[in-house]
Amino acid sequence: MRIKYRLIFTLGVLMLMYGGLGFRLFDIQINRHKKLKCIAESSYTIHVKKVSPTRGEIMDRNAVPLAINRHTYSIGFNPRQNKISDELLAGISAAAGIGRDRIKKQVDEAEGFIWLARQVDAARTSGLEKYQKDGLILVRENHRFYPNAPLASRVIGCVGTDNQGLSGIEYNFDEQLKGEEVEDRLIKDAKGRILHLYNSDNKDVTCECRISLTIDLNLQYIVERELIAGYKKYKPKSAMAVIQDPHTGEVLAMGVYPSYDNNSGVPQDIESLKNSIVSGIFEPGSTFKIVTAAAALQEGLVEIDEIIDCEGGEFEVGGFPIRDFSPHDSLTFRDCMVHSSNIGLAKVGDRVGSKMLYKYARDFGFGNFTGIRLPGETRGILRKPDRWSGTSLSRISFGQEIGVTAIQLVGAFSLVANGGILYEPRIIKYIEVNGRERDFEPMPIRRVISEETAAELRDILVEVVRRGSGDKGAVKGYKVAGKTGTAQKFNVETSNYEENKFVALFGGFVPADDPKLTIVVVFDEPDESLYWGGYVAAPVFSAIAKASLNYLNIIPENEAGIQ
Repeated sequence: MRIKYRLIFTLGVLMLMYGGLGFRLFDIQINRHKKLKCIAESSYTIHVKKVSPTRGEIMDRNAVPLAINRHTYSIGFNPRQNKISDELLAGISAAAGIGRDRIKKQVDEAEGFIWLARQVDAARTSGLEKYQKDGLILVRENHRFYPNAPLASRVIGCVGTDNQGLSGIEYNFDEQLKGEEVEDRLIKDAKGRILHLYNSDNKDVTCECRISLTIDLNLQYIVERELIAGYKKYKPKSAMAVIQDPHTGEVLAMGVYPSYDNNSGVPQDIESLKNSIVSGIFEPGSTFKIVTAAAALQEGLVEIDEIIDCEGGEFEVGGFPIRDFSPHDSLTFRDCMVHSSNIGLAKVGDRVGSKMLYKYARDFGFGNFTGIRLPGETRGILRKPDRWSGTSLSRISFGQEIGVTAIQLVGAFSLVANGGILYEPRIIKYIEVNGRERDFEPMPIRRVISEETAAELRDILVEVVRRGSGDKGAVKGYKVAGKTGTAQKFNVETSNYEENKFVALFGGFVPADDPKLTIVVVFDEPDESLYWGGYVAAPVFSAIAKASLNYLNIIPENEAGIQ
C-alpha cells in the first residue's frame, strides 16, 4: 500500500510540475509574446519611424501631374554606438551641403539617435552606404515634388518635412493623401554596430489616392503670366485672378501674385501660404452694382430706360457726399450702370430698401462661405440691416461698407452669366481611393433672379464694355459683358477711407451671349497715378480672356460692331 501511495504522490507532483511548466510556457508564448518579442528585438534593433510614406498624387483636370513623389534619403547617426569619423563627417557634409563643424556639434550634443539631414537627393547620397558599418543611418523617404511649380502653388499648397500637408489641397485633403506610416528597423550586432536596414513590410507603403482638380494647367499658366505682367506694369501690393465655368461652378484657374515656389520648402512668410482668393477681404466697389441692379430689376422697381437724376455729379445722403467720377445731370438706369454712377445706384438702392438689398446680397453668395474645398476661406463682411447706419443703404448700393472675396465675386458674375443660378464653386473634379472614384457633380445652390432679369443685366454689362467704363476689357471678335470697380480702402484704425489706397477690379464673362468663362481680376493698391479698375484690372481681364478663348478654340463671333 505504501508503494501505491508513494507512486500516486509522485505522479501528482509530476503532474503539478508539468502543469505549472505548461502554464508558464502558455503565459510566455501566448499571453506575453508581443511584450517579450519587443524586449528581445530591442537588444539588436533600433526603431526609426518612417516619416514620409508615399503621398497620393494631385493632378489637373486633364491628368497633368501637379504633385508627385521623388525618392530622397534622410541621414541619421547614433553617437551612443559609434564615434563619428572625419571621413564620415566629410561624406555627410558633401551630401547634405552642411558644414562639418555644424554636424560635429550636433553629434557631440546629441544624447541618442539624431537626424543630421532630411530629404537629401538620392544622387547626392551615392557612396554613403559604405559608412553604415560606422554608424551612419540612411533611410529612404518620399519627397513631395511639384513638376510645374510655381504654377498654382497657393491652390496645391505644400507639405512639411514630415510629409504633413500645410496649406492648400495638401492640407485640406491630408487624410486622403498621406500614406500609412511604417516603422523601419536598424539591425545591430552585439557591439551595437549597424548591420542593415529593413522595414516591417520590406517595401514602401503607398497611398492609393489620386485627386483631380478642376484647374486647367494651361489656363492657370495664362492667368499667372498676365498677373505678372500687370504686376510689373501697375506695381500693386498684390494681384489675383480667377476663372470659373459659369454653368458648373468649376474653378478653371486661380492665381495670386506674388506667390512662392512650393518646391523650395515652406516659406518663412506664412502669409505666402494663404490663398487670398478665398481668404482676402476687400470692398467690391462698383462691381457690387450688379447686385443692386439685379434686385431692382427683379422686383420691378426700375425700368431699363427710366431717367434718373444724377445731380450733376454730387449728392448728399445723411450729411455725407456721394460723388461720381464722370458728372452727369441725368442718365437712364442703363447708363447709370454703363458710366458707373454712384449717385444713380444709390437712388435705385433706396427704392430696393435695406432688407431687400441685404437679402439679395446674401442670395448672391456674399456674407457666407461658398463651400469651396480650400482652407482659410472667410465669409466676408455683410452686416445685418439692423446694424446699418443712416448712410449704409446708399453706400452698400454702390459697393462700400461690405467686404467680399474674389471667389464670392466670380460666383456672383457667373450667376448673371448662366441665367440666374448660384453654384457652389468646385475645385475638386474627382477623388480616387483604392480604385474607387468619387466624382464631384455641379452643385446648384439656388435660383436668385429669373432668366429674364439675368438677360437684361447681361445686355447692360455688354454696354458697359462697349461704350462705358469697362471699354478696356473688350476682346476683339467677342462680345464681352463686364463691370469695373474702384474701391477706396478702409482703415479700421482711423475709421476712415484712405486717400491714396485703392483696390482696382474688373469682373465679367465671355462670350456674353453664350458664356464659357467668368473672370474676376483684382489689384490691391496699384500705382497711385493709375488706380482705376477700368484702367488697371480691365486690360488684364482682356488679356486673360483673349488667350483663354484662343486656347479653348472658341471661335470669334462674326457680329457687326464687335471691336
